[in-house]
Amino acid sequence: MLKAIFGAKGQVVFGIVCTVIGVYLWLHYTFLTKPGVDTVFQVSMFFGVVACYSIIATGLGYRATERVETAVVENIENADEVNVET
Repeated sequence: MLKAIFGAKGQVVFGIVCTVIGVYLWLHYTFLTKPGVDTVFQVSMFFGVVACYSIIATGLGYRATERVETAVVENIENADEVNVET
């Protein structure tokens, strides 16, 4: 479940959705209506959640990178030859 939400594909989809929402809100409140204080608060709370999502996704990616780095460092000493497949 976390991989679907915070994985690379999930981040791209979430980023696209948030971009569409952000552009819509920007255009709507720039050209169609004047936002009230409550609207500005709700929009800022939405993008606060988006920022939290980004922090969590970055942290999970960093943790995965550390895990791979540790495995490589531990196993490279035991390898007679290293084969890199691309």
